[in-house]
Amino acid sequence: MSSVVMIACAAACSSHPAPPLPEVTDPLAYVDPRIGTGGLGYNYGSCFVGAAAPHGLAKPAPDTDGPFGTVSFQHFSGYYADDDRVQGFSTVHLHGTGATDYGVLSVMPTLAFDPAHTSVVDYEAHFAKTTERPAPGQYALTLDDGTQVELTATPRVAVERYTLPAAGTLVVDLAKVLSGGKVDHATIAIDDATGEVSGSLHHLGGMSAGFGGYTLYFSLRAPTGAAAWTSRVTWADGAPTSAASATGTSVGAALGVPAGATTIAIGLSLVSLDGARANLAAEVGAIDFDAVAGATTQAWRDTLSVAWLTGGTDVARRVFYTGLYHAFLMPSVIDDADGSYQLIGQPIAQATGYHQMSDLSLWDTYRTVAPLYAWLAPTSAHDTVRSLVGFGEGLGAFPKWPLAIGETGIMLGASAEIVIADAVARGITDTGADQAWPLLRAAALDPNAPAASRGGRNDVVAYMQLGYVPSSSDRSVSTTTEYAHDDFALANLADALAMTADRDTLRARAHGWTALYDDSVGFLRAKSAAGAFSPAAFDPTAFSNDYAEADAWQSLWMVGVPDPDGLATVLGGPDAAIAKLESMFEQTKTNWDTADPSAANFPRPYYWAGNEPDLDAALLFAQWGKPALTSKWLRWLFDTAYTDGSDGVPGNDDGGTMGAWYVLASLGVYPVAGSDTWWLGSPRFPKARITVGGHELVIEADGADDPNATVQSVALDGVPLTSPQLTHAQLIGASKLTFVMK
Repeated sequence: MSSVVMIACAAACSSHPAPPLPEVTDPLAYVDPRIGTGGLGYNYGSCFVGAAAPHGLAKPAPDTDGPFGTVSFQHFSGYYADDDRVQGFSTVHLHGTGATDYGVLSVMPTLAFDPAHTSVVDYEAHFAKTTERPAPGQYALTLDDGTQVELTATPRVAVERYTLPAAGTLVVDLAKVLSGGKVDHATIAIDDATGEVSGSLHHLGGMSAGFGGYTLYFSLRAPTGAAAWTSRVTWADGAPTSAASATGTSVGAALGVPAGATTIAIGLSLVSLDGARANLAAEVGAIDFDAVAGATTQAWRDTLSVAWLTGGTDVARRVFYTGLYHAFLMPSVIDDADGSYQLIGQPIAQATGYHQMSDLSLWDTYRTVAPLYAWLAPTSAHDTVRSLVGFGEGLGAFPKWPLAIGETGIMLGASAEIVIADAVARGITDTGADQAWPLLRAAALDPNAPAASRGGRNDVVAYMQLGYVPSSSDRSVSTTTEYAHDDFALANLADALAMTADRDTLRARAHGWTALYDDSVGFLRAKSAAGAFSPAAFDPTAFSNDYAEADAWQSLWMVGVPDPDGLATVLGGPDAAIAKLESMFEQTKTNWDTADPSAANFPRPYYWAGNEPDLDAALLFAQWGKPALTSKWLRWLFDTAYTDGSDGVPGNDDGGTMGAWYVLASLGVYPVAGSDTWWLGSPRFPKARITVGGHELVIEADGADDPNATVQSVALDGVPLTSPQLTHAQLIGASKLTFVMK
């Protein structure tokens, strides 16, 4: 065949696109826990790489060291993608946060224990990145000395297998913390008859120190009992001893182990040592690493098998399923297997009919994770809301960011109100919302604060008087827009509970944010109690104390979620609103295309995919009658802000927030949090089967693989839709949602 013919054939063949990828057969094959574990600065995903069960408290994983040392800004989860040294394998971790906590109760294998060195950090070891094998429910690596480390977990038990090439030692360090943490008291005891290693530590972490810290109880056992340890040493405050127990601030033990595999199981409890022992017995029983790993892997497969994708690319599939996986790493169960739990300063309580959970990054997760649960994981939605009610009853106020047994008080707004209202609006039953209402109402509407506090409504008195939070308060613009969304959601909850007078008050108040719109600059600005905007020069790309983790561009669009019509009105109507929004995205793209690559490590001046206030912005085009622009900019975000690399999450994942955004947006729907509404967007995949509770919904978008395709129309069960919205009942009751792409 001549070269001319070959070229012609190649050209003709290239005109026929490759057939779409067939339907996914196993979602776990597309989960890569390394996604989002890297990046720099504000582009650090802070994602958890270790082993965990869905919503598990036990999250064993490596705490690493590398080119940036162990600086907290790159080690919020204890791990950083570019690191190649391990300091220890801690038993509990957070996922995707922007602050350090947990990262305690560490174990480190070594072939040469020195009694003069009693910290796991003393045994920091290098490993080749090629030896890492992370997967849902499992994690493994091989240290340079040949020691193989394998981790898995149940909800309340870490199971770890260490295979040493020669006799060595497991160093158990109760003083090891992440940057900013401190263990101020710990105990450890070794039962020479049974081999159990038990104890507790009281940890003051970067967030938990704000409420006085938490106590973690543990029971560590091996399947061979006392025979597992060839020797044992304990220490207190760094002084080794032959005693079977130790108490102090720097406490630990060295457990001699033979060459070959040693498996340990560590039962955890935030309630008591007896609870840790009972959790170990209930969830593991016979300590069999492979059996536990298999069961946890299947638990993840069950969790992720709600979505079956056809088409797309391998990269898009990995981003999708990893994002869905990330959404279930937190919140974490804090009750024992028998339902017992204990909040700070409170007596032991009982979770009946649900699991008490904590580690809720609510300011972030209310936007995407909570509605995702209500649709794809109703049990998770139920347990989340019941847990918030448990915190409200136990602490006397609803939390903003509960961690372990207490409230950290981080971030702003009354986000728990939105999560509770969202679940009720989307049909989750037995939420306890009726019993929560009096406290929620008092915090939001009563001039006199509840006895404990107003929770996230600390600025509500001035807000009630003025309709906005005045500039004398920090982050006044963002607090006002958060309160507007809180009022919107709480009004919906009041409506569901037949509290009509409160509903009307809250709905009217939810529009108070308009008082902060300054026509002279076209943005929301801080305003004094006297009604005056600052005379200072205004820059909408400047980050200031008037906004929370955002500038004026990003803060403007947040109010569009609960109030798109109101936002369009203040901007001069839908056409003017669309023009302003398109201007922002065009400037965003220009910034991405022309800025130095290091700009990714800093806050973005226009649309910022890595932070929450403007997450909804691209969906507003469709609400204002321009679905093609929603398609255009969502596709740009899918392909630009998200990748399957270690820097593939555009900022801290914040308890699964960014991953849940990608999952929902790429399915073609986006939630109006705190309501029963779903906005229609532009699917990333030609077909997705959603199977929840035995019901199947097929989302079809023929042509979605074409990067230039835009949504032309949408039909539900064959009936054309005249509005770019669905109710939750419509979404979960339908059999087919069809997007016509062109």
